[in-house]
Amino acid sequence: MRTLLFLLGSLLSLTGYAQSLNSTYNQPRSGDRLVKRMVTACEPGESGIGQVWNFSELKLHDVNYELKYVAQGVDTIIGTEHHTMYYYRISGDSLFCLGYENPTTFIAYQKPELLLTFPVFQGRVIADYFDGKGNYCEKLDIRLRGKSMVTADASGTLILPGGDTLRKVMRTYTHKFIHQKMTPGYNISDTLQLDTFAFRLDRDSIEYLLYNDSIRLETEIWRWYADGYRYPVFETVKSMIYKFGNAHEHFTTSFVYLPNEQYYDLPYDTDNQERREEIMDERRKREWRSTDENRKRNDNIDYRLEMDNDGDLQIIYNLKEAGKVSFALYDMQGRQLSAIQSANQSVGLYEKIIPMGKYSRGEYLLRIITERKIYGEKIVKH
Repeated sequence: MRTLLFLLGSLLSLTGYAQSLNSTYNQPRSGDRLVKRMVTACEPGESGIGQVWNFSELKLHDVNYELKYVAQGVDTIIGTEHHTMYYYRISGDSLFCLGYENPTTFIAYQKPELLLTFPVFQGRVIADYFDGKGNYCEKLDIRLRGKSMVTADASGTLILPGGDTLRKVMRTYTHKFIHQKMTPGYNISDTLQLDTFAFRLDRDSIEYLLYNDSIRLETEIWRWYADGYRYPVFETVKSMIYKFGNAHEHFTTSFVYLPNEQYYDLPYDTDNQERREEIMDERRKREWRSTDENRKRNDNIDYRLEMDNDGDLQIIYNLKEAGKVSFALYDMQGRQLSAIQSANQSVGLYEKIIPMGKYSRGEYLLRIITERKIYGEKIVKH
């Protein structure tokens, strides 16, 4: 039986490499609509910090799935995907799956499946058991029991099909062990009227069934979350059937959630919109610092400009290489107002003064000319 193909989760900032997932930025929201596109199935790669996942060459298939979310009551959201409705409940800092249904199958969990407990950060492991009942085609009773483990196992940089590069990406790995029993004698009243308060989870029984029964299911799901986006941007799902100890692959598939193709209105998601703007600002600052550092490495002069109490321009400079240095002051129309030329100077600290007392308030341009470079600085006289 095909199990849950998407784990609603989150995105945010993990020190240095990726984000952490938290409820503010990543809880599913009523009214959101998005699309995931099938791509060539791919291996998830290694775990650990500083990974680079290059999925740019994966082929996009003509198979798309629309996801949409609608609130039901105060704390329940229905997520609909590929003719299946999944029922989710947000309780405190945790997200649970209450069950799911489609035209053939109905499952209601007596012990809901724990999907995430926020915040999720690098290395955190979330483990729990689940137990549910349901029916198949209104003819067979289903008992579904198992356990799941969710680990934030990797972080790094993700290159999506098409070439978009996302940094500060965190990957979660969900490993689910499932024991499923189907028997004749479907009874709708027994299935739909579950007394979850009286139910007592038997973990030992679940462990025994998982490791001793002749048939069990396992599902592995890897999801990549990018800083500034509420939902995953990539996922790989692998389903296995174990019969008498022998593994048989049921299916493996991969999906991409291209950020520019999402139906849900990203600007409306103000929390993540602001986070993406912060990321862009951080990137611009890093690029500026990198450019500035490169410039300084190629400079043969460091300088500082100050206006003294008389309104004159004071130039304090440190010459790193012996040579000529000259200064020229211009108005904003390009007329030269003053110039200072120095003969060969040795390495060291110097000071020059350009009198500006007679000039009116406004903006001026100072050119500093060395044997290696020419610098321009705007001067404002108040």
